[in-house]
Amino acid sequence: MIATVLMVAGCETTRPRPVNPGAGTGAGTGAGTGAGTGAGTGAGTLTVSSTDSLEPGNQITITFSGLSSVPIPYSCRIREDGTISPPYLEEPVIAAGKTIGKLEQELEQEYVPAIYKTINVTIRTADRFFYVGGEVRQPSRQIFIGRITVTQAIQSAGDFTDFGNQREVRVIRANGKVDIIDCKAALDDPTRDLPVYPGDNIVVGRRLF
Repeated sequence: MIATVLMVAGCETTRPRPVNPGAGTGAGTGAGTGAGTGAGTGAGTLTVSSTDSLEPGNQITITFSGLSSVPIPYSCRIREDGTISPPYLEEPVIAAGKTIGKLEQELEQEYVPAIYKTINVTIRTADRFFYVGGEVRQPSRQIFIGRITVTQAIQSAGDFTDFGNQREVRVIRANGKVDIIDCKAALDDPTRDLPVYPGDNIVVGRRLF
């Protein structure tokens, strides 16, 4: 009897041999010794603070360029322990807690020169959102496309209603932390404004008369 067991874990898929490898033709030899070191294989859920960095559960697509023949785009979801398993790398790589640019740089260092002479890595994420609700004119879920502050987010939601409490706006972070911001003061002094991150919920209360 021949039993075939197919194991699928996290981002891992069946990996073909590298396409057009350059220097270091032992595909993946030592490739996991950089960014993948200490990836926490078998560790529990990784907790990441509310930032614009990648988080467990984020869906990402890795594309490659810079060669006449490159690996096909690779899509996966970041595991709960914060790792991914890109093509041809022997060890998982920690992705959670890093910005997209930082992860792109680390992956390029993993591939060059161990597997390729040169390669460019580009990472794209699925849409990430934040929320603006309460006493704003257009309560909505909004796509996070980059750096934005609380006052800017409220303006993008149509600004405060006539009853909105601008002095005490709650920002509920994805990790459960609650920040309070005085938007009137922040408009006069931008240093008092707060950044918005994916998963944040901005709640404008009703002011008391």
